[in-house]
Amino acid sequence: MDRRQFLKAIGGGSAVAGSTGLWFFGTEAGRSPDSYTGMKNREGGYQTFDRKKWAVSNPTYDKVGPTSRADGRTDVIFARMGYLRRYDKEKGLDSFPPHVRDYYTKHPEDLELDITVRREIHQKRAEDVKKYRNEFILSKAWSSAMGAVGPRGVNGPPEEWDFPRGGASTPYKMKDPRQTSRLIKKVSHQCGSTLVGIAELNPDWVYKYPMNGGRGFKANEPIEVPEHWKYAIVVGVPMSWDPMYANPPYGTSNDAYSLSRIVAYRLTAFIKSLGYAARPHTPGASYDLMVPPILVDAGIGEQGRHSIVITPELGCNFRPSIVTTNIPMEADKPIDIGVQDFCKTCKICAEQCPSGAISKGEKETIRGYERYALHSSKCSNFWSSKLGNMGCRLCVAVCPYTRKANWLHKAALNVTMHDPTGLSDHALAGMQELLYPGQEPQKYYMPSMGGENASYRPVPWWLKTEDFIDLPDPEEPTTRSSE
Repeated sequence: MDRRQFLKAIGGGSAVAGSTGLWFFGTEAGRSPDSYTGMKNREGGYQTFDRKKWAVSNPTYDKVGPTSRADGRTDVIFARMGYLRRYDKEKGLDSFPPHVRDYYTKHPEDLELDITVRREIHQKRAEDVKKYRNEFILSKAWSSAMGAVGPRGVNGPPEEWDFPRGGASTPYKMKDPRQTSRLIKKVSHQCGSTLVGIAELNPDWVYKYPMNGGRGFKANEPIEVPEHWKYAIVVGVPMSWDPMYANPPYGTSNDAYSLSRIVAYRLTAFIKSLGYAARPHTPGASYDLMVPPILVDAGIGEQGRHSIVITPELGCNFRPSIVTTNIPMEADKPIDIGVQDFCKTCKICAEQCPSGAISKGEKETIRGYERYALHSSKCSNFWSSKLGNMGCRLCVAVCPYTRKANWLHKAALNVTMHDPTGLSDHALAGMQELLYPGQEPQKYYMPSMGGENASYRPVPWWLKTEDFIDLPDPEEPTTRSSE
């Protein structure tokens, strides 16, 4: 070997060693809970106290005599206060039902306190509220937002349901749209949202007819886009990372959808408390809009080959909700981080898609807009062709953009965003296939359809049923669902 060959060999070896080190340390960084982005930050890693070291045999309270259970009707102050409406000073304790009378007989001091708060303190408070209410407009709205999520969803037409009930009679005058946008984003994050964006609502993204009726719309009558649906606020969170990578059978969208639904209803309540109209649209439950293009308009990310929006922070691991409103704001602008060029050459999601629902070809014109087509019936059919949780989400898991926020992912994203040649797109897609290879697509199907019920990445330890449950004979009848 001459000198030139020797130097080439050394250089090649160094490149291999450097790449191996980059892969190793990048993988380790990705496994760290510190890099888990958004609502799932640290995945419980904050609970770091070593409880085993301090374990004791008995709890640290003492049982000293006969025990009894609390009476929710009287031992709970909030329940007890309702009976005070019946109190008549002349009748005294005879004003109450027997169980309340018994309670106040045993606790006469509580009767005095309860009557005082209802007849004196409440009156004084009402007087002070008139004087100082403006200091607490936002805090009251915030309190309303935090308690907004209940069992009932949207159940009325926009002209009725969307507007405040019992709140401000007229909207508060907001000083500046830009400041209002800052406020809405801050409150959205406080409500639990990982990403937030604001767009002027394009009427094209409102369904012409409602999906199944309900939400105040009649099933077979077109939706007239309300004038107060001027803006669309995007909120949402990522799905739990490890189960997401274990799609199709182990992942779920329910974790993120339920959280983003909570955020949307909280934010709706906040906006209504300021006197403006607001309506939550929550995918996975009920909505009146096409969600992905609104995310694009709001600058959340770009729509990829798989039709899902790819964000800089989370890739396409983002489950959004939308709030339509007329509160005056400054809208965000769309972003271009190079997704369109990347998706031209990558095609990993299309190659891994078991059903062939994701196109490997060029974009198509759909309702006047050019985008990659998704064959939704094929996609849906695969959902019933596998075991485990409903849905698939494999395209989310295999997408090279969907990575935890570690330094390697951020560096790769930065390279693709600033590379005008497109060479890095090919290189990074190749690294994805080399370092994180997928399964043969047929293996994702259930066994009766020639598959192995495979998952893209290893199953999280806490989802391995056999490690925790003494499994019954699958042939024995059971009332529990296997799904």
